[in-house]
Amino acid sequence: MTFWKRLKRNIKNLNDSELREILSSQKQPAFRSEQIKKAIYKNRKKEFSEISNLPKSLTSYLTENFEINSLKIRTVRKSRDGSVKFLFESLDGNSLEAVYMPWFDDSSENVERETLCISSMSGCSVGCAFCATGKIGFKKNLEIAEMIDQIFLVEDYLHTKLTNIVLMGMGEPLMNYSNVIGALEILTDPNYEIFNRKRITISTSGIAPRIKQLAKFIRPVKLAISLHATSNGVRDKIMPINQSFKLETLMDAVEEYYKITKIPITYEYIIFDNLNDTENDIVRLTKIARRVPSRVNIIPFNDISFTNPTGFASELKPAKREKMEYFAAKLREKGVASIIRDTFGGDIEAACGQLALSEEKIIQTIEI
Repeated sequence: MTFWKRLKRNIKNLNDSELREILSSQKQPAFRSEQIKKAIYKNRKKEFSEISNLPKSLTSYLTENFEINSLKIRTVRKSRDGSVKFLFESLDGNSLEAVYMPWFDDSSENVERETLCISSMSGCSVGCAFCATGKIGFKKNLEIAEMIDQIFLVEDYLHTKLTNIVLMGMGEPLMNYSNVIGALEILTDPNYEIFNRKRITISTSGIAPRIKQLAKFIRPVKLAISLHATSNGVRDKIMPINQSFKLETLMDAVEEYYKITKIPITYEYIIFDNLNDTENDIVRLTKIARRVPSRVNIIPFNDISFTNPTGFASELKPAKREKMEYFAAKLREKGVASIIRDTFGGDIEAACGQLALSEEKIIQTIEI
């Protein structure tokens, strides 16, 4: 059941030229565009009637033809580790998830960093063997408004100001390229004071042509490569996208990204038992990581048995902690920065690879 029927366009989905054209059709000056955008993005106005510096005729027109809100919170699940998973519903009835992750200081009392992992799709079309999201299939590309509103809704709900954004939730961001760029243009615009570009990371399974295109974005962001294998044979099995963009093609795109942006790369590497955890994998991963300044995040394989995986996916097993520590230490010995990344929200199916639209009892429903 959808929360409400969609009848209007969302104003957050309009770029500057589109908004100016609409305003011109209403015989409004061009500067109204920036007034509207600042009210929505900087001052977080939720209704056109709250924008006090607009003439009444324009307010009425916008209210009748456009909307500001794109999502509602369906459920909120809180983990023992402080992370929070949000299940949202869009106006067209699709669902998506985001995960709030607090990073504590050494005392474990004070939050140093507050990161939100947002989605770029409802579902996913890539179908990685280790990921629960792929099991539910592709539903839709998220709109610009739907990506931004994940952030706004979570900040409202938690009464906080997020410090970092990672596009590592549901979906492959670079397969929703135009909308992701549209969201980044807003999020990194200094006029709206939402985020510094250095606080945003995009994770990709390896869409090589889009990586090269992303390098030319006017305010470049951090790039994380969901790697998880050092040979094409293994990567073909666990990540079907590798059949389209082999490791050699992916590495060429990564080199170009660094050459243009000068931003170090992060490689994400889930270690599976007896699959990608050999001495040869350490050697090959070292060569990959040395091609440009980078670091390697070693990630535990999080349980996806709740999706009832079949075939090769059902055979994947997590490596023991000792193997992960050994792997990371060997990389460091070879001069590669490497850590075992913290896992958030495993008890609420919110950890890396676990987002699968779990239907829970509605805890709270909020409009932004």
